[in-house]
Amino acid sequence: MATAHALPLHAGLFAGRYRVQEHLGRGGAAEVVRAVDERLQRSVALKVFRPEAGGDAAERFAQEGRALARLRHPGLVEVYDYGTWGERPFLVLELIEGPTLREVLAREPLSPVAAARLGSQLARVLSFVHGHGVVHRDVKPSNILIGEGGAPRLADFGVARLPGDAAMTRTGCVVGTPAYLAPEQIRGRSARPAADVYALGLVLVECLTGRREYGGAPLEAAAARLHRSPAVPGHLPRGLSRILRQMTLSDPLQRPSAIECADALGEVTSLAAPALTQPLALRVSRMPVHRRRGASLAAAAVLALAGLAAGTAFDTDPRPAAPALPGPSGRPTSSETSSASGPRESATASPDGAEATAPTAGAAPAAAGSAPAPASPPVTAPAPGRASPAPSRGPGNPGRAGKVKKQH
Repeated sequence: MATAHALPLHAGLFAGRYRVQEHLGRGGAAEVVRAVDERLQRSVALKVFRPEAGGDAAERFAQEGRALARLRHPGLVEVYDYGTWGERPFLVLELIEGPTLREVLAREPLSPVAAARLGSQLARVLSFVHGHGVVHRDVKPSNILIGEGGAPRLADFGVARLPGDAAMTRTGCVVGTPAYLAPEQIRGRSARPAADVYALGLVLVECLTGRREYGGAPLEAAAARLHRSPAVPGHLPRGLSRILRQMTLSDPLQRPSAIECADALGEVTSLAAPALTQPLALRVSRMPVHRRRGASLAAAAVLALAGLAAGTAFDTDPRPAAPALPGPSGRPTSSETSSASGPRESATASPDGAEATAPTAGAAPAAAGSAPAPASPPVTAPAPGRASPAPSRGPGNPGRAGKVKKQH
């Protein structure tokens, strides 16, 4: 008879309570299934740790549960339970019925006003998270779920930095997805709230252009921002281009706080003509039926990423940063950032090398003809030394491991 440790997740009742219905995704540290809680008769996302992922991954997995348990907000995924069954840790999470932002963008970019509204909502979620001493460290389209009414939900806290979390991040390591890392992370500095603000800025630029700002292989994507600032589209509503440039400044101390971003982006929305304020929910409802049906399985469970060691040093001697612009309040802001020269931190990439993505369990494949830009996997890279190796010029990394399927 198979032991609980080896029992496949598709084999009926898990932990004596959760009846597995279908497999949603698998990553380096965990696999995610859709299940029904037979006690409460509700659908859930069941995220189960894979023992072969190793000790650090196990602690990261437990950390995700602790992070979500202490953070209760409409813009986050709720954790229902955490436990161990047959030596396998598991998380029971809220199942979000909706696509990921990555899937939405695979169809078409957002209008400036829709992007500003989305950004304002996400910035408020980040402000709440930062207020509890947590830094997400992996803000990207595949970790943003679009729920009922078009409201975004931030998922995957598998690599989040918690208060007093220094021991979990080895010195000299970088954690996150290369395409969305802030310059200070690439240089091996600790990720502060300003790093999440930078990543959100890149996500919003991608919402407007429909393509990843820093694409290509992981090292190429990571190094690119050390040599050029993001190209913010022109002809945007008043205030939108300004706040996007501020969010993506090279110097973390010059970036606005998450709440300042939320206010500035919200003002863009409030000043827009009513005809331009089409809600994201309407865009989602217009997705082809076969895509929406699959996307509705997207679960708010993203696999914790544990060390995809690439072993390549990042450039630590970048060119001078672009001049800082004043914050929305007319002055440089640093309310959510501490010294840019904090302890050097490690970098972890996605286990499948496609993107430090945790699966939005069950995300549906992109419709034909609307494949998303290649995903850039989170990479585990050693602390940057003084050497400045030339970035790889190989082909871009295919697909994004969106919520657990080989795709960021």
